[in-house]
Amino acid sequence: MKHVLLGIFLSALGLWGLAVTIPNSFSSGDVVSAAKMNENFQALKAAVDTLEAKLSEVQAGQKALTSAAGMLAYARQDQGILRQSFNPAGNVTLALGAGNKSARFTFSGLDLSDAAVLVTPGRLGNANQGLACRVAYLAFDGSDSTVTVECVTVRDVTGTGDPRVDLSKEELYLVAMR
Repeated sequence: MKHVLLGIFLSALGLWGLAVTIPNSFSSGDVVSAAKMNENFQALKAAVDTLEAKLSEVQAGQKALTSAAGMLAYARQDQGILRQSFNPAGNVTLALGAGNKSARFTFSGLDLSDAAVLVTPGRLGNANQGLACRVAYLAFDGSDSTVTVECVTVRDVTGTGDPRVDLSKEELYLVAMR
């Protein structure tokens, strides 16, 4: 969702900023001088500099998502790989546990101890297995938050008596809000 909103905003920002006036135009057969070409390049450089400044403001605004009003962080893992994540305070890392039966998300520099954490399987949770996911463990060590997730099936599809599924074959979404 963050990427969609950011993309729409940047597109609007870019289209607004593309109204660049090029001082010199040339036609076939015209004599082109270095001074006139330099004026054109200077106009383009000024427009690019303006867009870069606006982009820096947008990026600074992303970091400002943590406030007294709340906080949002998320991560998406697919087949054991962290595909997307957002942490306003730093990085997100992923590690699968023994037998790929759990996924451990670490949010660096972020305290999630009083956050509401939602985890859900992707792809409708492989409906044929009746997949359900839960937060098995959440801890804040003073600098980083660790959220461990497990997913189980309604019925034992592995034949092992262990209803936990191999998360290296699944997609998970984790959202934390405060």
